[in-house]
Amino acid sequence: MSAEVVVKRTRRTSEQKVRVVEELVRLISSHRVIAVFKLVGLRANLLHEIRKKLRDMMAIRISKKTLFIKAVEKAGRPELQSLVEDINEPVGFIFSDVSAFRLKIILDKNRIPMHARAGEKADFDVIVPEMNTGLPPGPILSDFGKLKIPTRIDSGQIWIAKDTVVARRGESISPELASLLARLDIKAVLKGISIERAFEDGVLLTRDQLELDLEKFSEEVRSAHLQASSLAIEMGYITRETVIPLLVKSALEARALAVEAEIPSKEAIQDIILLAERRAQALKAAAKLE
Repeated sequence: MSAEVVVKRTRRTSEQKVRVVEELVRLISSHRVIAVFKLVGLRANLLHEIRKKLRDMMAIRISKKTLFIKAVEKAGRPELQSLVEDINEPVGFIFSDVSAFRLKIILDKNRIPMHARAGEKADFDVIVPEMNTGLPPGPILSDFGKLKIPTRIDSGQIWIAKDTVVARRGESISPELASLLARLDIKAVLKGISIERAFEDGVLLTRDQLELDLEKFSEEVRSAHLQASSLAIEMGYITRETVIPLLVKSALEARALAVEAEIPSKEAIQDIILLAERRAQALKAAAKLE
């Protein structure tokens, strides 16, 4: 290779790096949330699918960490270097104006079903449905037998005799099952982008901090709301939520007071008569005992 060719390639590579840094600067400057995710284990087709599906909410870019560091320095945001500190694996970057917590939820909800690899755990109950596999009889029949999948031969092809659960959610996928599921085009795992760190409004958020148990959080919010409402009603604190319960409570207390004080009114007269009758019955019973 001639020196001239080497110089041209070097120049072209250098120009490409400059363009990448400039784009990263633009993305950093125009978005309030920047997140980083690891590329290890992510398949290219999966990344392409997620990028296409969520392009209205976020921009996803793959770049070397050295170029990202140059970009944050050029953008005047050196604090963003903490996103890639201590991460030795290749990474990708997300730029968005969506809250980092909501971003995490959106990415989790948009995981894509994929074929499982041996050793991976099923993300849902995996069912091999009753169907024509299109496969000819042969050694593969022993694989169906090992996995306890009932089969029959019809017109020279293997048919699954009935729907069969081959793995429960959380169970590990064996090499034999992974191979068979791939041949049957049955997916068993959900794959997606998992945020490692995110920077939002001057705060660095780690993966653990972004993990939210939505069901538990919703239950805590409901419980807090009920406790706050009960306390406000007990205190007589008027809000849009407590005004009706307070009016009902006041009406009941006023009615009870009217009955006790024997103040006849349309609302209390029936209860006053019933109370008087109960007291009379009690007196009558006491007189008999004497």
